[in-house]
Amino acid sequence: MDIVAAYACSHAGLIATRRERADESTQASVFGAYDRIRQELEELRPDALLVIATDHMQAYPLPLVPQFAIGVGPTARGLGDGGIAPCTVPVHQDLAAGILGYCTSHEVDLAFSEDVRIDHSFVMPLELATPRLDVPIVPIAQNCNVPPRPTFARSRSVGATIGAALAAAAPGRVAVLATGGLSHWVGNPKRREFMQRRPGNRYADLAENPVTLEETGEVNEAFDRDFLDQTATGALGGFATSWTPEKVEDVAGNGAQELRNWLTVAALLNDPPAQVLAYAPAREWLTGTAIVRFRL
Repeated sequence: MDIVAAYACSHAGLIATRRERADESTQASVFGAYDRIRQELEELRPDALLVIATDHMQAYPLPLVPQFAIGVGPTARGLGDGGIAPCTVPVHQDLAAGILGYCTSHEVDLAFSEDVRIDHSFVMPLELATPRLDVPIVPIAQNCNVPPRPTFARSRSVGATIGAALAAAAPGRVAVLATGGLSHWVGNPKRREFMQRRPGNRYADLAENPVTLEETGEVNEAFDRDFLDQTATGALGGFATSWTPEKVEDVAGNGAQELRNWLTVAALLNDPPAQVLAYAPAREWLTGTAIVRFRL
């Protein structure tokens, strides 16, 4: 398949549910960028949209947490979390099954689901980029939320294999979207400490350690802008080797672990440069918020 467009963006549900809390310039910049993506996709009319996003223990709760999972059923069911309404999105089953088969035969063992469920990390960007939800998707969830997570090197190697799978797929047109980040801290310190417990020692106490959302949240604008500079220059391979997940979490918060999805898509595309369409340190949305277009 030919990759006709590729993007990366933030996906906080609060971008939609707290839209009016941000200042007018932030709203105009961020939603203007999403509108540009929408217009481009309407003009390009891809056969499929490959989306690499996160799951926030909605589709894959603690009883079973895959590191990478692809949806292969006929439709994906939006779960209605994060203040986003439930929905149904078609899945491009031929491409999803082809990616799954290619990855398996090339020693990348993706988990897969025939009862496809997606949370706000998929649905929020989709509703802005494809508001009719009529472009068939291939949803791939990467574990960016529950320690232990994939290494940055693993995120990159899986992305490269998915890119090879797309190149080997039947003729067609596909767009690619990574969602997650930028800097943000998810939950209060008690919740973040709880999530760092050794695997096997969280499930029983999960209800006692909920995620709470404040009126505003911490954002590391300097980190965000440096990361976007590296994205723009096609240097995310260097970021993956010079930064550790521990350093990212210390500097940019546990929510910045979602930048794995950007690393995965950059490797899938063979590290092209990118254009930053919008950035805002949107503390009202509790996250540094960005939208970029990769230059193919």
